[in-house]
Amino acid sequence: MKRILAVMFATAFLFTIPACAQETNSETNSETTQNTEDSATESSDYEVLAQQNMQNVKEITLHTAFGDIQGKYSGEMKDNLPHGQGKFVSQNQNQRGWFYEGTFKNGHFEGEGKTVFENGQVQEGTYINDIWHPNTIQYFEFMQTLPGSDFTINEKARSVFTDEKNYFPVSSPEELYSVIDKNITYEDILSNPTQYGDKFLSVSDLTVNLYSTFSITENPENLPELRGAYMETSNAQGENYAIYYRGNINGLKEFSVIDSAIGIPLGVMQKTDDSGVEKQYIVLAAGYVSLEQTPIE
Repeated sequence: MKRILAVMFATAFLFTIPACAQETNSETNSETTQNTEDSATESSDYEVLAQQNMQNVKEITLHTAFGDIQGKYSGEMKDNLPHGQGKFVSQNQNQRGWFYEGTFKNGHFEGEGKTVFENGQVQEGTYINDIWHPNTIQYFEFMQTLPGSDFTINEKARSVFTDEKNYFPVSSPEELYSVIDKNITYEDILSNPTQYGDKFLSVSDLTVNLYSTFSITENPENLPELRGAYMETSNAQGENYAIYYRGNINGLKEFSVIDSAIGIPLGVMQKTDDSGVEKQYIVLAAGYVSLEQTPIE
């Protein structure tokens, strides 16, 4: 299996990170059955949500920042355009349903709203010219809903994400030096992961064994705050970290060495590597990541 996950946002409002565990045929068949059942449940729940608050429905085409989209609209209008509170229901290119419900301005998603996808994912927060611009907590809440992301944001981490100080990301490690707790060990977090969600730790010399880079939503201007990176890493001491980072990491590739990563632990995930060995990963929301520079020959 290819170890590098080049996961890009290919169709309107559809985002996935494929699972990378290598499995036996029996495990794969069991998982496929469970995924089918989960998908059917999600679709059923989605249909109920999509039909709610839909009165005096109009067939319209929205001319959005990412293209023209046909769908059904219910809500306030001005000059024959959605304006004010409303709901727009549509499908992406793969015929998967989604809807936006919230504030419109002159036919665009503008202000507070949420987009709900048929697969159960939700993007809630502020929209500017049709594009979702999540704050820190909304960004990581979306990260935890992605396939393959098996963690829950604990209350201590949530308090850091909603703090008035924006640590995710920072431009230099010096901005985080004062909040790093040097007394936390890898074993401490493994034994009690919810206890340390508000503690910053610094890790180094991590080898990137698998990674993906992506946009979390339509991103026509390629804004770094709408991009992210996911890395499965390990060090010589056998410690494993699954790192989520908001933004771009220039030069990231397979077997890159992370010189420094600073962030807060969100929990512990179980992952199976390519050889079938199950490993524990500390999930790290990183505010700063730097790669070891390769010497120029």
